[in-house]
Amino acid sequence: MRRKKVLDLTGEICALCCEGKLAARQEREYFRHGERFVIIEDVPAWVCNKCGERYHHARVYKKMREIALHSHQLTDRVSIPLTRYQPGDDTAG
Repeated sequence: MRRKKVLDLTGEICALCCEGKLAARQEREYFRHGERFVIIEDVPAWVCNKCGERYHHARVYKKMREIALHSHQLTDRVSIPLTRYQPGDDTAG
């Protein structure tokens, strides 16, 4: 069975901003799946040089989902401060 050629989006115009061009990069992703949230390093993506939109192959997205589903097994942890926005806290307008 022949393997499909992997689509390369390098140099394509961004579908979101219609101005920037996509470049292949390894990025940090903040990935949420259901109630699970995980930060994944070195995720392959095409990133728009204008707006920063990221595009992934379906297989990469599936792998990120699998990582999130098994996040309880991960040993590296980070602590992130969490607060809630309170009306009246804003300084704009």
